[in-house]
Order: sequence, then C-alpha cells, then structure tokens
Amino acid sequence: MTTYSKNAHGHYMIKGKKYEILIGSRAQVYHGTAYKTSGGLKKDNIMMNKNGRIVSKAKHNTAKKEKRLIKAGYGTKKGKFGFVMIGSRKAKGSKKHGRSRRQRGGKGVYGGQLNPEMVGSDMQQQQ
Repeated sequence: MTTYSKNAHGHYMIKGKKYEILIGSRAQVYHGTAYKTSGGLKKDNIMMNKNGRIVSKAKHNTAKKEKRLIKAGYGTKKGKFGFVMIGSRKAKGSKKHGRSRRQRGGKGVYGGQLNPEMVGSDMQQQQ
C-alpha cells in the first residue's frame, strides 16, 4: 500500500501528474481533479455511458454480456423497433407457477404428495 503525501502547494504528485485531492467522486476522478474514488476506481477504470453517467468499465462490460432482457423473455421482431415481449405473459406466469408447485410438491399446501422437507413432523404423523 503506497502512501501519498502533499507537495508544498498542497497537491498530490502521482506518476508525474498533479491531483488536488486523493480520493473523490467519480466525476472528480473522470475530470482529473482526484486520483481515485473511495472504491478504488482510477481514471482508466471508469467511462461515460450513453446516458452521460460515469460508470465502471468492468461493470459496464459484464452487464452488456448478461443479456437480461433475453432472459426475461424479450427479443426483437421484424417490423418493430427495440425489444418486445416474445410469447405471452400468461405462459411466463404459468412457467413460474409450475416451478413453485414442483418445489412445493403437489396441488395445494397439503394436497397431493407431501414434501418432507417443506412440512413439519406433526403433519407427517397424521398421514
């Protein structure tokens, strides 16, 4: 861990560059006023996104690869602009419903086969 000290003018000299403060906001780091953010992001680790926000480069790149809209059931259709819902919302809901039913182990709370992990020992004794 390197400790930085101020020069006679009250600035930090790091690798031949002058900084007014050592730790600052993302905007201060981006504009060269501060050396790094409190989270340790330096100038080469941040960028401005298309909305004008200063964001982490690494996080920006991983979010692009995540494809969250596709996972949520959205895609592109010919003749439409942007992402639109592929399939119906009803199908998406029933898929989730089926998954929760499988985890629960049957029709109702106590109907059908009882899942031993989900139900207490007193309910198992009754059957």
